[in-house]
Amino acid sequence: MKQHVLSRLLPVVLFLTAASNLSAQGTAISYQGQLSVAGSPANTNYDFRFAVYDAVTNGNRVSIWLTNSAVPVANGLFSVTLDFGTNVFNGTDNGSNDWMDVGVRAAGGASFTVLTPRQPILPVPYALFATSASNLLGSLAATQIFGSLPSSVLSGAYSNAVNFVNGSNSFAGNGAGLTNLNASSLASGTVADIRLSSNVALLNQSQTYTGNNTLIGSNTFAGNNLLTASNKFTGPVSFTGTNTFTASNTFSGPDYFTGVNTFTNFSNSFQGSFFGNGLVGWQLVSGTSQQAARDNGYMLTSAGFTTVTLPTSPLNSVDIVRLSGAGPGGWRAMANNGQSIIGNFASFSNCFPAEVNYGSFTGIAASADGVHMFAVSATSFTGVYASADSGATWSLIPAVNLTGYFLSVACSANGRIVYAEPTGTSAHIMASGDGGTTWGTINATATGNAIACTADGTTKLFASDYACSGNGNYLAKLTGTTISYSTNAGSTWFALPNAPANITCVAASSDCTRLLAGTSGSTGGLLYASADLGSTWSALTVTNQIWSGAWMSPDGTKLAASATTSGVIGGGLFYGTVIPQPNTIATNIVGSQGSAVELQYIGNNQFMPVSSTGILWAN
Repeated sequence: MKQHVLSRLLPVVLFLTAASNLSAQGTAISYQGQLSVAGSPANTNYDFRFAVYDAVTNGNRVSIWLTNSAVPVANGLFSVTLDFGTNVFNGTDNGSNDWMDVGVRAAGGASFTVLTPRQPILPVPYALFATSASNLLGSLAATQIFGSLPSSVLSGAYSNAVNFVNGSNSFAGNGAGLTNLNASSLASGTVADIRLSSNVALLNQSQTYTGNNTLIGSNTFAGNNLLTASNKFTGPVSFTGTNTFTASNTFSGPDYFTGVNTFTNFSNSFQGSFFGNGLVGWQLVSGTSQQAARDNGYMLTSAGFTTVTLPTSPLNSVDIVRLSGAGPGGWRAMANNGQSIIGNFASFSNCFPAEVNYGSFTGIAASADGVHMFAVSATSFTGVYASADSGATWSLIPAVNLTGYFLSVACSANGRIVYAEPTGTSAHIMASGDGGTTWGTINATATGNAIACTADGTTKLFASDYACSGNGNYLAKLTGTTISYSTNAGSTWFALPNAPANITCVAASSDCTRLLAGTSGSTGGLLYASADLGSTWSALTVTNQIWSGAWMSPDGTKLAASATTSGVIGGGLFYGTVIPQPNTIATNIVGSQGSAVELQYIGNNQFMPVSSTGILWAN
């Protein structure tokens, strides 16, 4: 403990002596003093230890030790009550040369520090008995009164200044007589809301701001607040509640918007650095349909094909709609009547497959990049034809154990694993693991329908007019002349009611969003493609063919088809590539998983991508 200086220890003895006909008084005394620490008045609780000695130094202790614990010390002042019992301060046993020995320590400390010098006990404490109360004549000066007076003896008005230095003082009443009260002196408690201006933030309440306010400090709005005025927030400000901002506010930050806040006035300006969702917040969409609102972003997570309808008027030229294809099912941004979207989009309407080989073919397949291609025929040749240059040149594979005619062919994404389905319904399907060099039979028989396999070529083989995705979860199948699709490996199926009539073959992209279908009839049919899961179709050819097989790359940008020869209707192999075209005007744009777009309204009921990733399709 630092050195303590005990100054002006002022003992006050409230002993009353009485005549012999009065009963004796107690032996306790009130002792006051002033405690300084390092030259400054002390202000905390201390433990005090007291004893009476008969000399200022050394000497004999003439009383017991008394310890007062946790004594409050305010501005250096303290007061204790001491009772050393009888034979102390009585003027008989120990005379008038008594000295108070005082020790002090921090409340609960280990040892006491003795304060020096000892303080003399002045003669007043020896007046244990008074001969008569009548000895007091006239007025008693207030300076001669020590100790506490009961409240019952205090009344009337007191006009002089009074200092209340003890924090335990309490005042009861309504305080109506208080004047000149400085509000800055209010250290605790809550001022009633009725005493505040209507434009003052209320503690733990929902706020309504109706004036034009400027908030300069570090503020936190935790309630559900309504801000209707043009406010200026120079921050940092934290909005944690569900707030509504209806006026033209300025946020110069950095600000934190962690609640679900609504900015209904599109003249709001944001000048600082903002954290959280950003100016265009994201909404999670797990369903397959969503009505978009301006200045909103939508993360699409559904396994099904999700349609987002663009917002309608009123729209400003700075309004944004963001779409992110997080789910595997693909998505579509659909314009309203009279609206359109302009940009660089892929479109089947610009793709006209070229004939790369003339003849009668019944099936075609290719690697994911479209480079390695395989074709079969049920009448013109036996074995399997192959191309290693996207169909530019073809040759018959000189394979061992590969004889007869084949109805359909399928291959893995890398073109190494190839399956060939013989004509008829009883022969075993042939398979090659080295790109067609060597072949063998597998435990699967021909069904007379087209076959397909997963991307790795080994997980699953489909032999009933299926078109499958890389992992087999997304499937398209042809039942009769009707197309249906599945998003769960065939557990449930959904029909496509807008498909062309008389479909004879089908192929699909990895999420079935893009579809390729060949049709046929007595005079043949056309080849069709859809970029929006069969909602709309585009004719890719102008000459009737008898389409027998179809293939499409996982992203839908490459496609191939086979046609048989029947009379004057010629057959052949056809191959095409879709290339995004600039300034394409569409009413719908389509994306797959991993693709995203930020559409900006540019006026005249038209939107335009200002940023995008992945291939965007127009149909």
